[in-house]
Amino acid sequence: MLCEEKGRLLDAYVTATDRQAEAVKSLSAVAAKDNRTAFREALVHAEQARQDAEQARLALHLHSETHVC
Repeated sequence: MLCEEKGRLLDAYVTATDRQAEAVKSLSAVAAKDNRTAFREALVHAEQARQDAEQARLALHLHSETHVC
């Protein structure tokens, strides 16, 4: 059974991974064009989304480990 906090963390993780997927999709679209500035911006955005998803995953994992839920 999920505790309330784990449910919140799981929702945050799903949201973060959805944002990461969208950022990578945008990066892929920009990569097909010859616009280095747009590519660099999309790359920075995709990397930030990856880091956010990793932080959300870690928070969920740590909660599960310490709370044993």
